[in-house]
Amino acid sequence: MSEGEEIPFLESTIIPANFRHGFTTRHGGVSAPPFDTFNLGWKWGDDPAAVDENHRRFLAASGATVLHRASQVHGVRVLRVRAGDESEAVAREQADGLMTNDPGVGITVHVADCTPIVLACPVTGACAALHAGWRGTVAGMAKAGVSAMVAEFGCAPGDIRAVLGPCIGACCFEVGPEVVAAFLAATPDAREQKVIQETSGKKAHVDIRRFSWLGLLSAGLSPKHIEVGTECTMCDPENRFFSYRKSGRATGQLVGFIVR
Repeated sequence: MSEGEEIPFLESTIIPANFRHGFTTRHGGVSAPPFDTFNLGWKWGDDPAAVDENHRRFLAASGATVLHRASQVHGVRVLRVRAGDESEAVAREQADGLMTNDPGVGITVHVADCTPIVLACPVTGACAALHAGWRGTVAGMAKAGVSAMVAEFGCAPGDIRAVLGPCIGACCFEVGPEVVAAFLAATPDAREQKVIQETSGKKAHVDIRRFSWLGLLSAGLSPKHIEVGTECTMCDPENRFFSYRKSGRATGQLVGFIVR
């Protein structure tokens, strides 16, 4: 992925040009340390006025007339959003994915190590934004997003494009045996698929992006229509991303978004 201009979104050429999409970084906002500078999350203790200003800048740069978010709960519910829906009402809904086919309606997910996924269907004009922490990942968030677009908009999986944005990489996502057990219960060959990476005498590492990639393939997406980012939010050498694991305390949040 490459950085855009103005607010430095990471973008992908996989997504058709009639969709505006991207993943934000720490740059381009007004928040003071440790939220410097483009924090888009309200819940961590940042100055609300700074977060509001960051969102004003985000909306202006996104190309959307409105940007919706939901109350993320690490599940697999995908909620349809329509033109005219009230942002506050959508924000109260518990969901980890939003989808729409209405022009100008921007949909977002907030992350700080979890995987942001955007989906776009050039045939129907539908799109989705998904939030996949490890619990949502193992529960099949990526596949649930595709299924929701197929059911709601009649998308053909082979037409859908997908981008998996910045998240904690397998290099840094060290986990305990309960997480390993959860992934093995969902995918018994997770070791063979290189989702679980183990070294003798050390804790296992999990590649949550790879698990979601496998889910997208099993949902019918073409490999050539999927871009898997390589950025790790925890160890990025340029410190472009917020990471809860890295900070060990309250941190800011990045956003993945898409708008037709």
